[in-house]
Amino acid sequence: MEPRTKLPKLPVPLLERTTKLYLETLKPILNEKQYEHAKKLVADFTSGPGPMLQEILIERREEHDNWVYDWWLHDMYLCNQLPLPVNSNPGMVFPPLPNLSAETRMAKFSARFVVEMMNFKRILDKRELPVEKAASREKGQPLCMAQYYRLMKSYREPGLVKDRLVNFESDLTLSRPHIIVACKSQFYVLRLTSGEDATPITEEEIVTKLLNIIMDAKKSAGTAGSYSVGILTSQKRDDWAHSRELLMKSASNRNNLALIERCLFFINFDLEPLGLEFNSTCKVGAKGYRLSNDRDETNMMHQMIHGGGSEYCSGNRWFDKTIQLIIGRDGANGLCYEHSPSEGIAVIELMEKLIKSTKDLNEQPIDIITSTEKPEKLIWSVNNELIKHIADASTVLDKLVKDLNFHVFRFTQYGKEFIKSCKISPDVYIQLAMQLAYHKLHGKLVATYESASTRRFRLGRVDCIRAATVEALEWAKAMNQSAVTETGILGTKKIYYTVTDNEKLQLFETAVKKQTDIMIDNILGMGIDTHLLGLRQAARENAISCAVFEDDSFRIANHFALSTSQLLTSTDSFMGYGPVVPDGYGVSYNPQSNTLVFCVSSFKSSKTTNNNAFTVALEQSLMAMQKLIYMKRN
Repeated sequence: MEPRTKLPKLPVPLLERTTKLYLETLKPILNEKQYEHAKKLVADFTSGPGPMLQEILIERREEHDNWVYDWWLHDMYLCNQLPLPVNSNPGMVFPPLPNLSAETRMAKFSARFVVEMMNFKRILDKRELPVEKAASREKGQPLCMAQYYRLMKSYREPGLVKDRLVNFESDLTLSRPHIIVACKSQFYVLRLTSGEDATPITEEEIVTKLLNIIMDAKKSAGTAGSYSVGILTSQKRDDWAHSRELLMKSASNRNNLALIERCLFFINFDLEPLGLEFNSTCKVGAKGYRLSNDRDETNMMHQMIHGGGSEYCSGNRWFDKTIQLIIGRDGANGLCYEHSPSEGIAVIELMEKLIKSTKDLNEQPIDIITSTEKPEKLIWSVNNELIKHIADASTVLDKLVKDLNFHVFRFTQYGKEFIKSCKISPDVYIQLAMQLAYHKLHGKLVATYESASTRRFRLGRVDCIRAATVEALEWAKAMNQSAVTETGILGTKKIYYTVTDNEKLQLFETAVKKQTDIMIDNILGMGIDTHLLGLRQAARENAISCAVFEDDSFRIANHFALSTSQLLTSTDSFMGYGPVVPDGYGVSYNPQSNTLVFCVSSFKSSKTTNNNAFTVALEQSLMAMQKLIYMKRN
């Protein structure tokens, strides 16, 4: 673990405060009858088992560095049985590299990534990673760095009931580190040291080894004994756990799995680009940069999130590994990462170091050392039952890939500089824009998740900023005002509400203040979601029945039909992910100086969601908000 910094422990908020705020979150997403019922259940809980459960949490806080961390990790990730691609693993698209059609260029750029990752590992090994500080809200407060120390020493092992996040901190093999290179759905070990004294190999030697791997993979692809074993990691977690048990019956497979699970990270060479069917079908927003084969940014994000299915590169993945660096022959490059060890903030920070390290690589000659050394390829023992598992996994993943509707939307009318000039947090502003867009499209608000970093505390991960507030709803109704049908004793009639621009502006300012307050509460450790999770888990472990957690209102409150996250980058890269519920949207956003980059996802099979319509509504909402603010200024 990282050196101990004097960080405070995560607080346990007051019970009465959390239950009061919980009811506030329910009001805009429940009907009146549901809300009154929930109100009664909350009152029963507060006067019943609530105080005793609260005491359990307070005692637990004394005993643990972070009282909620283990519960949160299991609830958020390790007990989730859904397949990792699309449902959990985010993808990140880096700025395209110069055309990498020659294998030597692919190897050259990849070797630089490896060297920079090893430089970072040496800093971690010496426990010399500088402690980051909060940039606002108690500015200068040190932040927990534990997530960085897990990035190359963790592996998510599938389980029949729940997964296990394995940490290889004390593993002796880490003193002789290796990575795994995937190419043409085959896996190779690349040892990063040589000799008895474990001398690190040079960048030139890495280039040579990578070249040998690419050549060998091209020759042996599709030959007898070649199986897309990697696609098994895309299964539901219990199915993959069963497949892994079958693999483990062979000694050679056990050795292969140990090498994969204990590697520092993956380099994935995608020699064939995804087809143009993965290009965006949405006409809203600039398409951004394009590659020579006419693939767009949306296409590249599909490549990073899931690999395109069994026909393309999904067999060239191992979705359980924290970091998979993906290098395409056409210059597309990026990342697929397994989410359970770390949040996007730490991953992006490291990835941007890699991006910057390749900036001037074209001008630096690297000698290619000729070598006849045979690459260390992993050979799998696969029986007929496993062949069927591979075929079934391919079928299920292909269906999931085809169901994913994804769009990279660049809003170019303004960016965070304009928003800051309005004296509003860009995060708050964009969250309200999404509420307005959802209401415009669906006529209501839904439970909305936004991750809020709690790294000011020991082992802090995230809590949930809920943007669907009563204040946001009142403002959205005013902005999207239309005729409302009401039925009374004199029959049915339409009532038209006319809200003035000044009233809209006042409602907007009230919604901004509410959203800002919620954001600050969360990052200062006073969010409600981890507290409610702790109360529920304490009740389960002590066999205490709590109707409040079993009611439909709790299910609705945690059905995040809008799952969102601000993922800032300093380079022209961006991160995206899939929806977390079948009828929801996944929306990441990256506010840049003069543009806002959104990754919008949903499922085509949903009768509720519509990716294109949501993106249109989002653009219209952002324009309407600017117009409202200009009205105030004039």
